[in-house]
Amino acid sequence: MPIVNYLHTIVISGYWKTEQWQSWADKLILSSDELKSWVYDVSFAKNREELCLAIAHEKIIEVFDKETLYWEPDVIIGYYYLLYQEGRMDLSELFSKLCDEDDISSEAKLFNSQEVMRMLYKIQAGEINIKKLDELLMPLAKVAKKQLEALLYYIE
Repeated sequence: MPIVNYLHTIVISGYWKTEQWQSWADKLILSSDELKSWVYDVSFAKNREELCLAIAHEKIIEVFDKETLYWEPDVIIGYYYLLYQEGRMDLSELFSKLCDEDDISSEAKLFNSQEVMRMLYKIQAGEINIKKLDELLMPLAKVAKKQLEALLYYIE
């Protein structure tokens, strides 16, 4: 299971803050006698940069695992939508994040479709019901939720 890659995605998206990844790692430490060193490093990581350094080696190893078959930029958007649904991000911030993700440097597959782009602009202009946004982003949020569940129930 590409758990380190899932951890990277949830942290990069901003869905988990420092206290959450530290708590997650602490629970693993308390529930297991033998862990890989990266788990301890995650527990002590004080910021996102330290966390990324702590998991860098393991993340690269997981990339070659056949189970690591997800597109991180799209899952990050899924986490943004979860943040919006949970009231941790307002609609204007969600649109700001989506606009940041839709530039030429983004690898998010969501924005490959011209129809998707037109729909986002229409929603932003108030021309389309917000339910269209749900139809567009809910599949990505479902993938993000599955990764979150995998993290929460992970036992090394």
